Amino acid sequence: MGKRRRIGARERLTSIARTELDTDAWPDFDVGALTEKRRELFLRRKQGILLYLQGASEDDIKAETGFGRGSIHRLITERCLVTHEDGRLYGWRGINPHQRIKAYIRRKPLEPDPWGMGTVGALQLLFSTEKGSKLKDRFINQILKKNRRHFESHRQPKQDLILWFLEEARKLTPDAGSKWPFTVAKQGQVTIGAFINKVLAENPQEARAILGGPEVVKKAKAGDGTKRPHLPLYRRVECDGHKLDVRCTVLVPSHDGRLEPVLVHRLWVIVIIEVRSRCVLGYFLSLRREPSADDVIGAIKFALQPWKPKPLQFSLDKGYSSGAGFPGGFDPKLVGACWDEFSVDGALANVCQRVRHILKDVVDANLVCPQDSDSYSSRRSLDDRPFIETFFRQIASILKKLSMSTGSKPSERRGRDPEEEAIKSGFQLEYLHELLEVTLANYNATPHSSLGYRSPLSQLLFLASNSENYIRLADPALVRRLLCRRKLCPVLASSNGLTGIHVNFFNAEYSSEWLQSRLELVGKLLWVSAEDEDDVRLVSVSTEDGEDLGFMNAAPPWNHSPHSLYVRSAIRSLSYRKLIHLSRNTCPVMQLIDYAENSPNRKLAPHPAYLEARRIMQVTAERLVGESMVERARRGAPSASNAPDFDTARPANSSDAPVNQAPPVQAQEQLPQRRKAANRSAL
Repeated sequence: MGKRRRIGARERLTSIARTELDTDAWPDFDVGALTEKRRELFLRRKQGILLYLQGASEDDIKAETGFGRGSIHRLITERCLVTHEDGRLYGWRGINPHQRIKAYIRRKPLEPDPWGMGTVGALQLLFSTEKGSKLKDRFINQILKKNRRHFESHRQPKQDLILWFLEEARKLTPDAGSKWPFTVAKQGQVTIGAFINKVLAENPQEARAILGGPEVVKKAKAGDGTKRPHLPLYRRVECDGHKLDVRCTVLVPSHDGRLEPVLVHRLWVIVIIEVRSRCVLGYFLSLRREPSADDVIGAIKFALQPWKPKPLQFSLDKGYSSGAGFPGGFDPKLVGACWDEFSVDGALANVCQRVRHILKDVVDANLVCPQDSDSYSSRRSLDDRPFIETFFRQIASILKKLSMSTGSKPSERRGRDPEEEAIKSGFQLEYLHELLEVTLANYNATPHSSLGYRSPLSQLLFLASNSENYIRLADPALVRRLLCRRKLCPVLASSNGLTGIHVNFFNAEYSSEWLQSRLELVGKLLWVSAEDEDDVRLVSVSTEDGEDLGFMNAAPPWNHSPHSLYVRSAIRSLSYRKLIHLSRNTCPVMQLIDYAENSPNRKLAPHPAYLEARRIMQVTAERLVGESMVERARRGAPSASNAPDFDTARPANSSDAPVNQAPPVQAQEQLPQRRKAANRSAL
């Protein structure tokens, strides 16, 4: 029978009744990790707590455990019921022998011995003074970078913080140099470093920004990916641009008739990847210094049109692997397959109104971008588009094997000069374009660990064959008409007699025979569309009501050679700067080529418009001949009787055009000799 309480004595556990303490909810403790001596003491403490909570008498508790009721009471209230740093009670962890529950507080003044011993808690003692308390606040602000200047780095070495503290501590009192921490060997660096770590641990958000920078802060806003929604096929695609870590050249004819390699600036590639299957739907190699809306639209157009493998010139026996390609080349039902969401970053080329209109009118898709405050991507985290970012890392690892690779950082060059390697190996722009297409096509045929080791293309074809996955298809006419440059242009009448009735479309005049007889159209607005982006000498015309009127040809000098609107804009810019001179009797495209090839010493990289003009010339030549220029060059130059008739060359989509035919196109005689890269085996 327990002892009676004396009148006036208060209950030990006044705040919490013994019957309300649930020891089963306390965090458990691994007794097996203790030594035999500490385990025996831990078990006696635990047994004493259980007996105390059951209402056992003090004699019974002392006889079985060796502790009195007062000792057990203190174990419960001062150790087990104290809140741990993790937010839970200490529980059984609190009775672990030699477990420190409260932080050490120094109460005696510092009296170090001749060897510097006896300075435990010296930093606490320093911060307990009035001046030390202010120093503590300023030191915490310095650690958390609360007073960081705009151009100051986010990260600050711990050694700089320690030096800052020592300088400020020396200014506290005139005799501060004769006190701690200046009286010990390391000047308290270990203690100060531990205090820095403690402050960072107590402020995880600030520590994340200080130690990791802005990218880590953005990454922390997203989850670990385990709760991502299960998206059906073609529900969402991700699009982004990647600057290729490789240098290439173009062969420019010199005055003595030889071909000299000239370095090209690093290029960008725009890629669209389907989220559910990880399959690459389309891509576009941008020849400009920065991607534009035209490049994004080019990638969309690639994803919506049929695909067929191109003849390769960098390799005769290696290239496309078995099953490599893009969805539009394997299943006709996937040609023009539309998606519901188009996830991009905040680049202006991705979120401009032109791209938004095309996505809405042709694909009927919503644009997911950080500019939309209601979108999850407004947090601007790289984990918002994880699949495209991971894909670019894989592409970078493949291109890193080339000797002309710049790597993602200077240390990855490994002593080699990528610019010199590109010139020595003759790694040309055409090789890079073909290598890129083969790499992306082979990626679609490579087993993927996240797809049960199915390839992305086979996974997409498998999901597409499922009747539950309904796939919308884009109208081919809309793809041809709307995925091109369109403009509402007024019909003008010229009094100089050169063009008569015409329209101005992107710095050029357009007219035709049928337009000269349509006087009622003067002053009205017509839709002008450049359906063939590689040859804007011919455009289609329709009324505001959608009635198709026919085609119009460009007036001189823009009717000589095929070109794009970007090439025309670059030529106009050079003309305004008096670098080239335009006239009605000379071809502006050839003037651009002469300007780029005859620049002094060729120290600068070729103008991006020059690269675009070269590509268009090759595409037009292949279109006229009906075969690849690579195959034609392998067989040798054609005879005069079998040579293509360039005098009757007409732009594409001109079968229904009026009698006004475009002037002849200057043809290439023969492609230069093929060159191979220095480490061809790595491809």
